[in-house]
Amino acid sequence: MTFQFSPEQEELIGQAIRAGIIHAPNEVVDIGIETLRQRMDARMASASAITVEQWSREFHNWVHSHSTTTPLLSDEAIDRDSIYGIRGM
Repeated sequence: MTFQFSPEQEELIGQAIRAGIIHAPNEVVDIGIETLRQRMDARMASASAITVEQWSREFHNWVHSHSTTTPLLSDEAIDRDSIYGIRGM
């Protein structure tokens, strides 16, 4: 595939090469494609974003979906020495 750059684009590509931003003119296409990919990902993320109210409602539903009869851990089970032993010193 062959690309035709305008004189302004060629000058900018030359400046980018001299500045060490890119090493060869064909890297411009890679950078352009990556930029497009990022923009598409951002667009998809914003399209699937939910409102604060929706998130809050789903979070509360998740919280309340767990059993309230699960026994709590004993003090010994959550004691630092029980968890780490001699490694916690």
